[in-house]
This record gives sequence, C-alpha cells and structure tokens, in this order.
Amino acid sequence: MAGSLKIGYEGIELDLPVHALYLYRGQEQLLDNVSALLNDGIERRERVIYIGNEATCKVLRRSFGKKITTFSKAGPARSFEKWLKAQYAKMPKSRTGLRILMESNQTFVNHEVELDDFIQQPDHRIFLLCMYEISRTDSTELVETLKTHPYVFVEHFIKPNCFYSRIKQQNWLDTLTGVFNRRYFDNQLSTELQRASRYEHNLSVILLDIDGFRSVNEEFGNQTGDRVLQQLARILERSLRSVDILARYGSDEFVILLPETRKALTQKTAQRIIKNVANHDFFKDDLRIKEINVSVGIVGFPEDAGGVREIIGKAEDALRRAKRQGGGRIYDFN
Repeated sequence: MAGSLKIGYEGIELDLPVHALYLYRGQEQLLDNVSALLNDGIERRERVIYIGNEATCKVLRRSFGKKITTFSKAGPARSFEKWLKAQYAKMPKSRTGLRILMESNQTFVNHEVELDDFIQQPDHRIFLLCMYEISRTDSTELVETLKTHPYVFVEHFIKPNCFYSRIKQQNWLDTLTGVFNRRYFDNQLSTELQRASRYEHNLSVILLDIDGFRSVNEEFGNQTGDRVLQQLARILERSLRSVDILARYGSDEFVILLPETRKALTQKTAQRIIKNVANHDFFKDDLRIKEINVSVGIVGFPEDAGGVREIIGKAEDALRRAKRQGGGRIYDFN
C-alpha cells in the first residue's frame, strides 16, 4: 500500500502500511474522522472493513452501502490475527490493499505486538487502525492509555482528536515519572514556535526545579528522591491545562510549554504550582525531612526570545535568578 494518509482535523500525513491508534470522544467525532478514511480507502480501491458497535455500523452502512463491509463484533483478541490473515488471503486481486478500522478496547492491547509481526511485513498491503474512546483529554488519562499501547505518534498529543502511529512511546516518555522527556519537549517547542510565529500568537515556557534536591538524595537516598520526583510530576499535571505540555528536562528539572499563552496567565499558573507544591506532604508527616519547594523561571514568545535555544537559555537564566533570590519563588525574564 503506497502513498500517504491524512486523518483528523490536524491533517497529519503518514506513509502506509501502518498500524495505528486513534483516540476519540463520542460517536460524532468518530464518524467525522473515520468517514474520510473510509472514503480514502474506497478511492484507492482497497477492501474496506469497519468493526465496531452496531449503532455506528448501521450509520456507516447507510452512508457507504456495499462499498464497505461492517462487523459489529471483532471476536476474541487471540483469534483476531487468524481472522485478519484469512481476510487478507481472500482479498480479490482487483483490490490494492486491505483497510480495517476497528473500535478497539483493552482486551486487544496486549495482542497488538503480535499483530505487528504480520501487519508490518514489507510486502503486505494492510492498514489497521485501532480506535479507543476516551472520556477526558487531560494528559494523565492519555499517558495511561498510551503506556499500554506499543506504538504511538505523539504529534498533537493533548488534542481530543489525536492520531498515533508507529513510533515507540518510550522514545518520548520519561521512564521514572511517566511525563514527556526532553527530546519530546524540544520537538514540540520547535513545532509550536513555528505555529506561533506564523499566526502571530503568544506562547510561554516555565522551567522549574526543586530547591535543595541534592540534599534529599544525599541524606535519605535515591529511592526517596525518585518518589519526590514522581509526586512532583503528578502535582504539576494537576496544576496545568490539558493543552499544556509537561516534560522532565533534567535530574530534578521540569519544563512546561504553554501554547497561545501570555505571560500574565503563565504567572498565575506558576503561582498555582508553587502553592500546590508547598501544600503537598511529600513525606507523609516524616518530620526529619524539611518541606519541598520549587524555584520557577518564566520566558515568553515573542517578547523575550524567538528560537528554541534562546528560549531555553533565557528560561535557565530566569530559573538561576529565582534560586539566587532564595528559592521558592518565580522569576519572570524581561
């Protein structure tokens, strides 16, 4: 199956063949996006199959008739690979490939790696899209979903109509805290800067670290330090909007990208973070350990900096100044 595929409001292009995951909210959003994929398969003269709940299948049968095949049940996950091979084997020679869109669920997740061995063979012309319904769009739910899925494409990760393809998710997530890593953040900052520049929008970056974190590790051990970092990551996630991007940037450094956000609002977010950290009992009433505080540096685009390196450099400078002033405070680069 040659060429590229576009999906969703973001118009993301992919080379085929591909085994992919699509997260959606509600039938209306699902139908809006899969209809374009079904039409694309029909135009490419592929055999098109939809597997999902009967209500969705009924709507699609009215729209596409005999141009697609629908199944209201996918069957047990363990037998799905056998069924898929049979469908591929009996595909007419007049068809250019096999396109399957499936409303998936957690029972299929652990089986997906085995499916890859078949789907990703170079001479196979297969596109399999597994679709998972989510109830919210906050990063915690999405990260938990993606941790169980072997391959993801993380462009537009926090959007409610996200599309994910074959890039291993561990390339982008910090293994200790479960939030994004520095590599992912740098990639997204570059993307958002291009978008902000094109449309003359604002964005802000928050860089923070823990005051005196080295002493926690030295006095109480690295395991205690790791627990502090994990708890801090959860506090930060709860302090942010679903569109904000949180990443672990260094040992005890976390960085936050706030798209389309002026620094006045970023100041309020930083104040909320400092308050939430100060109010959290990291050590469960263990009086041997002093309270945890964080220092915060803020930088904005376009007023403070224009490129990735310049923004990060000035955020680091702002963070250093916050720490020189005693820590537990915010320094706004200006």
